Amino acid sequence: MQKKKLTLLILVLFVIGVLAAGCGGNDTKTAAGTDKKAEKPQEIHVAYQNSSIIILLAKAKGLYDEEFAKDGIAVKYDMYLSGPPMIEAFAGGRADFAHTGDMPPVSAKSAGVDIKVISRAGYTPGGNALLIRPDSPYKSVNDLKGKKIAVQVGSSAHHFLILLLKKNGLNINDVNIVNLPASDHQAALETKNVDAVATWEPWNSVLENANAGKILEDSSSGVKRYIGVFLARNEFAQKYPDITERVLKVNEKAAAFIKSNPDEALELISKESKLPVSAISRIVKSSDWDSKIVQEDIDALQQVKDFLKETKVLKKDYDIKELFDDRYYKKIRQ
Repeated sequence: MQKKKLTLLILVLFVIGVLAAGCGGNDTKTAAGTDKKAEKPQEIHVAYQNSSIIILLAKAKGLYDEEFAKDGIAVKYDMYLSGPPMIEAFAGGRADFAHTGDMPPVSAKSAGVDIKVISRAGYTPGGNALLIRPDSPYKSVNDLKGKKIAVQVGSSAHHFLILLLKKNGLNINDVNIVNLPASDHQAALETKNVDAVATWEPWNSVLENANAGKILEDSSSGVKRYIGVFLARNEFAQKYPDITERVLKVNEKAAAFIKSNPDEALELISKESKLPVSAISRIVKSSDWDSKIVQEDIDALQQVKDFLKETKVLKKDYDIKELFDDRYYKKIRQ
């Protein structure tokens, strides 16, 4: 009797196991090759700033929301004043994608923040600039020796300023650096608390249009290649490669819209950024919005890394190619 009960129990368990396997066959990958249902996140967190033209336009046109609404995925947007705070958001898992300049991701990688450059986010020849007051007596970079210069420390403008000083036979110790967010540069110039500011577009144009600043020299002189990079939190991108590719597809749509409808794009970006059209016109119209990463871009970030290493800011050295991962971009271009 005991043996019959045991046999019956084994048979029941076997049948249950077969039924369970049959019911779950559509959701798991089996030896027969049935595809597992793709995982998807509940939210996507996009970090941006006033220079994040592609993100601003895609947000204004609702392109990200439209792309992911069918999946029930919410897109959350977080605006920052510069790149360094975005890196902190990546480190804390509060950002999945972002647009920054070149300095923040290079130093972040060295500090162990697991991010990847997955595409370019615009190349603007004159993107970085050193500005003085319109009535300033200074005629050259050398005239600023011993003067106060405001810059967001850790930004691409910070690196630009150091390279510009070096080009003119000066170094960082020959001027007084004031660490100040780009949004505060206008007030600093107008109140004469500083003699010059080093910043990036669209803040260059904001200062000029407010008649608060005049460009003394910008990066179009070749002292630095000013590019924006589109970053992904590597853990997120690896877990959701399809989502990452679709985000890049949205960026491509936004870039195509800028090229085909520049005036309408300007209006939308202006409204989204809360900056006048005159302040963003130059960056929109003078930038190359091709998002493909080229060797010159890699070389530009190598230059940043070399600088950080030379100044002993780099916490840990690494091969700059480790920062790049263009597999998602290549996939959407196939």
